[in-house]
Amino acid sequence: MFLKSTLVLTKAYPSAVSTAFRSLYSAATLGVDGYAAYREKTRTQHLHNVDNFKRKMREFVSGSTTNMIFTEDLKNIIHLLDNTAEDKQLLKDTIARYNRQGKELRFGNYVFGPVIMRACYHLGDHELALDLFQDAGNEGFFDQLSSYQILSDLLYEHGRYREVRELFDSIKSRQVQGGRFPKHCITLTFAACYKENTPEAFQYAMDLWKEVNSVGHVPMRKATAFAAASALNNGKPEIALEILSTVTKGNYVTIRQLKTMCLCTLGRLDDLVPIFRGVLEVKGNFEKKQTFSREVIQRVQEALKQAPESTASATTVKQDLERMIEFLETNGQITDETLEQLLCSEIVSTGQQQQRNDGKSNLSESYNTRGGRQQQRPFRSNKGNPSIRPGLSDMN
Repeated sequence: MFLKSTLVLTKAYPSAVSTAFRSLYSAATLGVDGYAAYREKTRTQHLHNVDNFKRKMREFVSGSTTNMIFTEDLKNIIHLLDNTAEDKQLLKDTIARYNRQGKELRFGNYVFGPVIMRACYHLGDHELALDLFQDAGNEGFFDQLSSYQILSDLLYEHGRYREVRELFDSIKSRQVQGGRFPKHCITLTFAACYKENTPEAFQYAMDLWKEVNSVGHVPMRKATAFAAASALNNGKPEIALEILSTVTKGNYVTIRQLKTMCLCTLGRLDDLVPIFRGVLEVKGNFEKKQTFSREVIQRVQEALKQAPESTASATTVKQDLERMIEFLETNGQITDETLEQLLCSEIVSTGQQQQRNDGKSNLSESYNTRGGRQQQRPFRSNKGNPSIRPGLSDMN
């Protein structure tokens, strides 16, 4: 049975009953913006000829098997696709015919998987993306981590959380591109478990957390926050606190507020004092002002009302926290943004991206749809700068 405090936490985390869905990674980060731009370019090149081209392709895929579907044909179909049942069927048929043809005829290194997933994302059709991915005839066609991530994000956006978990199991079993624990797919999986908020999803999240830690994998901070929030929502604040302790810098906005919620639930109010003092400390004029969510502050205030003042030290702790909360309010350090909104905020980048001379980042380049070519990049060691997390370009 869950702890009684779960009711309070569910109120603080409306995800369990929320029906509004959104993506976790931005369209630009997933390369969908790049796909849209190339789509417009392709349409311009086929001006006044789009319908004729589609008609010809329908004849090719439904007629004689001697009609070849070339790489350029499939590329054009992907970028000329409209949001109609007829065009989606044409995409399925074209992919099927292309895959049935002898692979010895393919001399290029165009990788279709991520581009097709971006096309489905652009159309907002997660069913199409899942159907294409699961089609036995497309085996190996989507064996790229970026394809998995785009599909995972699309499923997450449409509330298909169980399928996100199943997709991650597939990554582990098949060791796509040699990896069992890709950071971004892990983050999406923990996010899906948090949003699903069922005993089954919680158990999956905890098993996954144990597994990644047993092999020395360090999840992204966002993934850690989702894992802790899942434990908190399921009445396990002690587990949540242990998960949060793995983050070396505890002053991140989501981490410290999740810790605050855990400590309130556990009645460890004296441990809140150093957290609040850390937020109130200002080391310089240019340091960003740290904040608390109003709902978290309200949870602290509720805990203070319920706490017994049995000793002088307990009374002092209560008075100190009340004064610090008053100062935070006066100083504009309490925001109306909910913890749910902070936790599920869209990821618009995957690390401190190094800008090249032409102004483009490695991340955006890795998702550029120019030819969809799989670009091999050397692994960039972070030893010189441990704050830089591997970006999606490192995961491709």
